Amino acid sequence: MTNEPTKIKDNLFYDERSAGGLVYKQENGKILWLVIKTISRTKKNEQKSVFKFPKGHLQKNEFLKQAALREVEEEGQVKAKIVLKIGSNNYIIWDKLGKKKIIKKVTFFLMEYEGQSSLKHYDLEMVLDREWLLYEEACEKLAYDSEKVLLKRAKIKLDELIKKEK
Repeated sequence: MTNEPTKIKDNLFYDERSAGGLVYKQENGKILWLVIKTISRTKKNEQKSVFKFPKGHLQKNEFLKQAALREVEEEGQVKAKIVLKIGSNNYIIWDKLGKKKIIKKVTFFLMEYEGQSSLKHYDLEMVLDREWLLYEEACEKLAYDSEKVLLKRAKIKLDELIKKEK
């Protein structure tokens, strides 16, 4: 993988690649989804807490699936296995140093919970809390509409997989 940005159109580049997971577990006949609560900065440079899915940057020579599993373990403190790819979101962000807009592409995977992990999270972003929520609760709490769309897609795929197993 190269570190050179991929130009999409005038002054927009794919400069960042990240990966993450929508982790589910079955408990008492119900499906629960893992969300994390972090601190985010607003456009006015204020801090606020947001609920989202675990995700993060690819490390050198790391593939999307490896990064997604690592980020879920670091931020979510859970071990999971990948079931399938859900999709990707593009985020347009301002690069203060380069003084340009860049596109951060994040690929998400549907993952099944396998157990707790004590792997420590070492990142600038602080994880305040981790919660297992029902679908409706997760949709209500998630801060980003694009992640709500991914959750809906993940739920549909998971429902299809569960029906096939029966």
